[in-house]
This record gives sequence, structure tokens and C-alpha cells, in this order.
Amino acid sequence: MSDTAESELRALAVHLVGPAEIGELLDVDANTVNVWKVRHPQFPAPVRRLRSGDIWDQREVIAWATATGRYQANPESRAGSADT
Repeated sequence: MSDTAESELRALAVHLVGPAEIGELLDVDANTVNVWKVRHPQFPAPVRRLRSGDIWDQREVIAWATATGRYQANPESRAGSADT
């Protein structure tokens, strides 16, 4: 792999998140994220399924969470918006 390709891959990798990171971002338990992926058909599909679990593109999750009222840029205004 060329240095350029490796750099581009690493730049994209910063957007990869699992349930724990999504939970932290949206101020919910990681288990809630697993419930969302089952209950909400519009929840983004994982970009990859690993043996250790699913991973998503954070940007897609933020777009979904914003559209459904589960994410707002100001963390103080997110209180109570993370219902299942």
C-alpha cells in the first residue's frame, strides 16, 4: 500500500465507531444503540461487521440521530432526548 493510500485510509478510520462510542457521543448506554439498530429500520447499516461487533460511520449515525432528535450540537440541550 502506498503512503498516500495508507494516509487516506487512516483519515477515514477516524470516523469509525462502535456502540460504546455512539453511546458516548449521544449520551446513552451502548445497549441502547443495539436496541436502536433492531427497532429503527432507518438506523444506519454498519459499514462492517467484525467478530467483536458492528462498526458504523460516525457521520451517518450523527445524521440519523439529528434527524430523529437524538442528537443536537449543544450537549446541554440533549437531556432527555435519547429515548428508545
